[in-house]
Amino acid sequence: MKKFFIQKAFNKDGSVTIQEFKELPASLFSKSVKETPDMGYCMILDTETTGLDHEKDEIIEIAIRKWIYHKRDHYLIKPVEEYSQLNEPVKNEISEAITEITGITKEDVQGKKIDWSIVSRMISQSDFVLAHNAGFDRPMIEAVNEVSEISASKIWACSFAQVDWAGKGFLSSKQELLSIFHGFHYAGHRALTDIDALANLLLQGDYLKEILLNAKTKQVKVDCIQAPFDSKDILKANGFSWNASDKFWTRLVSETEVDEMKVFLTEKVYTKGKMGAEFTAINIRDRFKA
Repeated sequence: MKKFFIQKAFNKDGSVTIQEFKELPASLFSKSVKETPDMGYCMILDTETTGLDHEKDEIIEIAIRKWIYHKRDHYLIKPVEEYSQLNEPVKNEISEAITEITGITKEDVQGKKIDWSIVSRMISQSDFVLAHNAGFDRPMIEAVNEVSEISASKIWACSFAQVDWAGKGFLSSKQELLSIFHGFHYAGHRALTDIDALANLLLQGDYLKEILLNAKTKQVKVDCIQAPFDSKDILKANGFSWNASDKFWTRLVSETEVDEMKVFLTEKVYTKGKMGAEFTAINIRDRFKA
């Protein structure tokens, strides 16, 4: 059953209070923290781009906030550094549609340039990189030569894919709606605002713990090669997505789900012949790559 809003958003009269989020509270930044071996550094990252294709489009804004976090109990403790910068694209123009979405215009980025040495240093100092849609942000970052190698060596985590939002009763996994369900709204699609709103969301529960537990779980990529055409609906209903370039249905499952998945595919998909699915173990450092 959908609950939509967390309990603290409800008032006694049954109404819901949605507050405006503008910035993280000053108390987080001024918090006195004595660092211990149980603490480490992580970073939350967001990009705005000229489009959705990491091979053709370019980053027009990046925002990173580095946090101290608890490595054993998995929670954010204190923000310690930020970097936010607009970037003038070299090969693309900012379309009216992108301006409508992000609020970023051609004039805003004129002469602006991301210092990738700062980005590289912050990534190298972090145990992991967190984004709300790592499957989008990681390929965009790793398309940049100056940071591709250091990014490729890191674990990326995703608050969109690695939290069971539906199982928790929420209607959507989109960050803007999740924020509203948690009692706040914000002016979205500017990178720094987005990452701070995400941090505010993660601070509302044990979400980072779930993300990191899932990040450590061994996964297997299931590619349904030459699956019968009439199986497309059941595959889609069971979490498979269509790989348009290679023309097959694909899904990630945990290592413990492989045997169950093989039974499902044999009984429901490859019912008239040999099962053609391929199972490939995914290194935790390779998740969300292009």
